Amino acid sequence: MQKRNGINFNELPFNKVISLIKQNDTAILKKLYVVNFPKVRRYILKNSGNEQQAKDVYQEAFIAMWRNIKNNRFSANKPNMINGYLFQIAKYKWLDHLRSVKYKNTTFINREIEYDEPNFEIDDHKNHKIKLIMDCISNLGDRCQTLLKLFYFERRTYKEIAQILKIDEASARNAKYRCQEQLKKMTQTIPNGNK
Repeated sequence: MQKRNGINFNELPFNKVISLIKQNDTAILKKLYVVNFPKVRRYILKNSGNEQQAKDVYQEAFIAMWRNIKNNRFSANKPNMINGYLFQIAKYKWLDHLRSVKYKNTTFINREIEYDEPNFEIDDHKNHKIKLIMDCISNLGDRCQTLLKLFYFERRTYKEIAQILKIDEASARNAKYRCQEQLKKMTQTIPNGNK
């Protein structure tokens, strides 16, 4: 891969940016990652989040954006639209976190967030998707089920998960990522299971 220091992807032709992302070009991916993180970080910190949550949500959003582009599930005509797309993914991931049962039992949602969200009629579709995802989770191994339950439903930290599973914190982080990838592969095979 060619190294492109000081790259400005907004000046590249859109199809070139998409091509570079599909080729896993490290320079363009790094630039996208670095340029877009501050906006997502500000949004999450402003809306009841902390630094670690901002990093976790952004990493998940970035992987989802990258995967959707590689699988031709993103269409636009300008490179800077990728920035908006990535922000929207991160925003919805954060909103999902805020709506989680564990969070609602402990914290009030900032009303500004609710007004930011576009009004789409997706509740039925989303509920169907959640049921499909829960079915997929039940098909994972016991360790993955436990780890994902601790992380997503009980909102445990990696340190707490490591103690519960009797592994070190880095292993907990890696195991969660691997389990998450297994789950994503399973959900991609479900009709209408994709975002």
